[in-house]
Amino acid sequence: GVPRSKISQLFHYMYSTAPKPQLDSGGDAKGTPIAGLGYGLPIARLYAKYFQGSLALASVEGLGTWAYISIKAEPANASEFLPVSSKLRYSYTTKKGSDWTSH
Repeated sequence: GVPRSKISQLFHYMYSTAPKPQLDSGGDAKGTPIAGLGYGLPIARLYAKYFQGSLALASVEGLGTWAYISIKAEPANASEFLPVSSKLRYSYTTKKGSDWTSH
C-alpha cells in the first residue's frame, strides 16, 4: 500500500510510486512501459467523472491499495448514449434521454 504521507499526491500528474521505467539503451522508445509515468489514476478519475461517477482509493501501508470506481448505470442519466457491442451482435440505442444536448 501507499504510505499515508503520500496519499494526497496520488492524483497528481507525473507522480508515481512505481519504479521509473527504463528506456532501451539504444534510445528507442518502442516497448517502453507506460507504467510508472504518473498518468493512470488522474486519467481514470477523469473518465469516471465524465460518466458522472467517481474514483476513490483505500490504501493500507504494507498490504495494498484498492481502487473503487462508480459510474451511473441508468441510460437516462448518462451524458451520452454509447453503443452496446458484443462478439455476437451490435446495437445502438435510439431512445432519447436527458443528456447535455437536450437542454
